[in-house]
Amino acid sequence: MDVRGADVGYTLGMLTQLITPLIVIYVAVVVVILIYEDRDPSTTLAWLLILLFLPVVGIPLYFFAGRVWPWKRHRTRVDAANAAEAHRVLPAVYAAHQLWANARRARYDGTDVAKIITMIERQSDGHPMPAETVEIFTSGAEKFDRLIADIEAATDHVHLQYFIWERDALTARVADVLRRKVAEGVTVRVMYDFVGSLTYRKDELKTLERAGVHVGADLTKFNELNYRNHLKIAVIDGCIGYTGGMNMGQEYIDGGERFDMWRDTHMRVSGPFVAELQRLFVARWFSNRTESLWTERYFPVQRLADPSSAIMLQLVHSSVGDQWEAVKQTFLQAVASADRSVRIQSPYFVPDQSFYDTLLSVGLAGIDVRFMMTGVPDKKIAFWAARTYFPKVVASGVRAYQYTAGFFHAKSLAVDSMFCAIGTANIDVRSFSLHDELAVFIYDEEITRQIELHFEEDLFYCREITAEELLADGRLLRFRNSVMRLASRAL
Repeated sequence: MDVRGADVGYTLGMLTQLITPLIVIYVAVVVVILIYEDRDPSTTLAWLLILLFLPVVGIPLYFFAGRVWPWKRHRTRVDAANAAEAHRVLPAVYAAHQLWANARRARYDGTDVAKIITMIERQSDGHPMPAETVEIFTSGAEKFDRLIADIEAATDHVHLQYFIWERDALTARVADVLRRKVAEGVTVRVMYDFVGSLTYRKDELKTLERAGVHVGADLTKFNELNYRNHLKIAVIDGCIGYTGGMNMGQEYIDGGERFDMWRDTHMRVSGPFVAELQRLFVARWFSNRTESLWTERYFPVQRLADPSSAIMLQLVHSSVGDQWEAVKQTFLQAVASADRSVRIQSPYFVPDQSFYDTLLSVGLAGIDVRFMMTGVPDKKIAFWAARTYFPKVVASGVRAYQYTAGFFHAKSLAVDSMFCAIGTANIDVRSFSLHDELAVFIYDEEITRQIELHFEEDLFYCREITAEELLADGRLLRFRNSVMRLASRAL
């Protein structure tokens, strides 16, 4: 060996001696952090593999998009202030309908529905409340026409909160109405998710702000960017409310440039229950703007015109900062409670292990379970990952479908033709664990049958996923899908 070779060997040996302990320390720190967070084991394993095999990319990715920051786990001073204000204002709203709620929920005594009602109360402080009317929209054109008409009729305030606020023909229509309402003396507030709306121009929102509309972005701090305020809420005068899957954008009406059409589900409610939607808006507004809207002006005590025809609703809400993954836990209980049938619609299907196991158990028990997702993807990672769950799902007896007429974005659940839920949450790990999400549980057989009927109508535009089709996937495709499943667990 020449001198140069000896020098190279000596240098490599020295580098190895220096790098080896650093690698050991790095691995130890990574493992300790991941274990300390007490996350789902599959998520922990996914991040562990990424950090060990791709440290240069994995470390910044983990701290930006993967870590559940400890301060988000605990109630902050802002959360405590919100809770104190809510407890000052809301008891009068709830007390006005307590006798009605007691009588209505007594119909479910001794049933699994009673357990769901109790669960939502304990997790989300979601009181059973009456609604005068509940209307379901599966058409964006119909929903937004109705929303704009309600805004036109507003006399006191309009509160709008959307995960995505685009810049297009629809937002131009809405902005025009909002400017006119502000000129008439109506108070208007608009809130949007910072990351969800990042790619859309803000000139229209700035114009609204100059006209007197109060505009705010949510989750704007660096260590918040992995989380999303995925809520879609509209409240008009405290007595009319909207929520569901539709964001503020023209594509939710016609599919936009990407899709032939857009299928979604949204709901309009009127009456005392609207205070629950207002509660979420006011809490987030206070968190972002430190402007308290916890006043009787925004939470009027409403009387029922006809108590016998009112519909009992309940709001479940969850976010990364809460103790319980409330939306997921309630969905689990709802699916597990089924005696005859379950209908689930979600654009994505990347469940955590608990929801996956529950779905399989109900299918194996012989319950008529049917699941529908999009067959025209907007997010390839989630679409490919979903494929890995279907072999066991289909084998268990659950029937799975993909909607192919356009993009499918509906989020609904119906059980035994007895009760249903409509909201913002997808059946995926992000919605269950990292997003602000809501679901409105509707304890009404007629509305539940409407949701089931919409499911049946959607089947005309679906293809069923079969065991034979899944077996035909080649090894390369299955490997790609499995990698995407691992990535989806981490992110």
